[in-house]
Amino acid sequence: MKQPLLSVIVPCYNLEQYIDKCLSSIVGQTYSNLEILLINDGSSDNTGAICDAWQKRDQRIRVIHKQNEGLSYARKTGIEKATADYVTFVDVDDWIDRNMYTDMMTALLSTNSDIAQCEFCKVFEDGRIEYRNQEHKTGSVEIVGREEGVILILDDKKWNSVMWNKIFKKCLFDHVVFYNNYNLGEDFIAHDLFHQASQTVFLADTYYFYFQREDSMLRARTVASRMRSQYQFAVAAYDRYLFTKKYPQYHRMLQDMKERAMVEGVISLRDMMAYPQHTPDGWFQSQTKRLRAIPLTGREGISFGFKLDIFLVKIHPKLYQLVRKLYVYFKNVQKK
Repeated sequence: MKQPLLSVIVPCYNLEQYIDKCLSSIVGQTYSNLEILLINDGSSDNTGAICDAWQKRDQRIRVIHKQNEGLSYARKTGIEKATADYVTFVDVDDWIDRNMYTDMMTALLSTNSDIAQCEFCKVFEDGRIEYRNQEHKTGSVEIVGREEGVILILDDKKWNSVMWNKIFKKCLFDHVVFYNNYNLGEDFIAHDLFHQASQTVFLADTYYFYFQREDSMLRARTVASRMRSQYQFAVAAYDRYLFTKKYPQYHRMLQDMKERAMVEGVISLRDMMAYPQHTPDGWFQSQTKRLRAIPLTGREGISFGFKLDIFLVKIHPKLYQLVRKLYVYFKNVQKK
């Protein structure tokens, strides 16, 4: 089978120590017709120089240096610069099996699908590997239509919204909106991509190695980083609620999407009340506006505390602010 060109987009930001292993796994693919786009997202370490060195070593590699705008915009830049009809993504601290693109492109083309995806595993710094598919089924291929594919992405159990275990027809991104300075890009756009696809082919084999960096986990534990991630999750959850509400064929997931949007939104608001010094301007107003737009019936499968928060927000955001600040104050007093 003739190998169509595949654009591999690798966002790179301040991870100089991982680039060589990642790129070695890409250039060593048995699928050789690759265009490898390294998007240096304003790195302040030696990432840019290492990317340039790799460009000199392999003519398939092209480096794009840009200002830092977050993972989502780095992927957007890669898509805009890609010349292939098919695109895929790799995070620079991860690596892939040498047969990943041969097997996935074969499945994509032979089934005339718009998206191919595979299983992945988590690899920890101590060498431990955690497989999602505990049965390690190999050679299993499943073809799924548009409606079922979107439902599986919204459900976020058997399938995940991550971008890097998938190959897409580039045209699927034509009408997708990317968020600036967001690092959770896949949570915002995956359902849109699957909605545009006529069908998806799923390979049960594990080809992608998702590295669990301890320093990444530590950064995520800082208050500011955790709050930013939670705010982005809340925006993503609300977007999915609106998407599900818009299309009747996905209404079986509407209640679930509604409850997720409520819970993620309230958690984000509680963060803002607990740590106002870490809350950027406009966050509170934007989040309360989203929550006020979601109807509260009282029959939602969420805790009473979450329902109470939403009820207060709907009466008036300033009332919620007052009540929540008093709650935080008395809670801190009790700790003393």
